[in-house]
Amino acid sequence: MNLPDFSTDTPLAVALDLDETTLDSSSRLADRTRIAIRAVRDAGLPVIIATSRPERVLPVLVGEEIKRITSLVQMNGTVATGRAGLSGSYRWPINVEDAEKCWHTTNEFAPWARMTMEIDGTRFAVNHEDDVDSLWAFSAATPTMVVSLEQAVALGPAKVSINGLNQNLAPLAQKLQEVLSAHTEVVRSASAQFLNVVPRQASKSGAVKQLLDPVGIPLKDVLSFGDDYVDLDLIRDCGWSVAVANAIPEIKELARFTTASNDEHGVAIVLERLVSALK
Repeated sequence: MNLPDFSTDTPLAVALDLDETTLDSSSRLADRTRIAIRAVRDAGLPVIIATSRPERVLPVLVGEEIKRITSLVQMNGTVATGRAGLSGSYRWPINVEDAEKCWHTTNEFAPWARMTMEIDGTRFAVNHEDDVDSLWAFSAATPTMVVSLEQAVALGPAKVSINGLNQNLAPLAQKLQEVLSAHTEVVRSASAQFLNVVPRQASKSGAVKQLLDPVGIPLKDVLSFGDDYVDLDLIRDCGWSVAVANAIPEIKELARFTTASNDEHGVAIVLERLVSALK
């Protein structure tokens, strides 16, 4: 490990990726990590969750308390909301024509794949109505959350999520890159079975910056954590960037520091050191 040294300087805010970074491999938030996040917030630092996930799943993944004391950058930086010391909300919608083209292309070339067209982290359309709760809403879906494709387009989608159900989506990603405009980006995951189709202008680090600008905290003073392709901009742009041990090589190459894996409390180890330095 190459842990940051907080003895002479400390960051002013924290940005946390969730899956395979802050959460363990079972998508659970360990008690040690929960306590460390609470301690950072109690010390007065803003904490921002920066995730590809929609907000509706956070109560299950991190619990209501952590949701309440953290700001949120969700769905690859397409929607951001300030809380607990930060304010403001921001939204970067996807090009509607590209969203529709993605929807129809995926249904044609990978009809078995499951898709959502996400609106605001709560409302979404699906191309398969089976497994909605287990795949997309963690048993929290209600009729008011699941809307038709036509309603989603009219409301203004933020992103399209594609789950390959354990099948490799690399060929579909290539096809989508061929048919979508320059306004839209296809972001792959290391596992190759998930795709996030988002507006090119959206990014986790850009959304974090939008939330922190009003309080005068630059990205160089942000402690960030990540593991996958969706975190590249967050790790690249934040001054105190940390890769967990299970991160992809590209993240490890960009990060200034490294910590233990997500299953070995890597995030908590760094946050605990930070809290000790702030006392």
